[in-house]
Amino acid sequence: MLKLSTASQEPFWIDLIPGVRVRVRPITVASMLVAREAVGKVYRDEDQTDVATRASMALVHELARRGIVEWEGVGTAEGEPAPVTAETVNALLDHWPAYDALDALYVTPALRRDEEKNGSSSSPDGTSGAGPNTATPAA
Repeated sequence: MLKLSTASQEPFWIDLIPGVRVRVRPITVASMLVAREAVGKVYRDEDQTDVATRASMALVHELARRGIVEWEGVGTAEGEPAPVTAETVNALLDHWPAYDALDALYVTPALRRDEEKNGSSSSPDGTSGAGPNTATPAA
């Protein structure tokens, strides 16, 4: 069953790694379509090495660049607070623990919500009339 939500469309904070948190917009249809286009470019690329990995990275990077609106604990090499730009988001995601956390806490839940509408209905209670009873009687 597709569960319609009236959840807030306001940005929210995610703690990525100790000392670093990001404020992100909820993932929208438009964001997902742009991210899917980035994935498509990977598959259309002439270089066909590690395509699935590069496609997954393209999805996470694009959603992060479109979604991150603010952060705390991210700085330049000089120790100054870094502005949120496409380049600095990419640099943040080059740090494996940050990438992994953003994927697990931001991207994957949005993809899981998409799966809700594809579920099967419940099976009827009892045994199947077409199948034989394979359970042995209890003592």
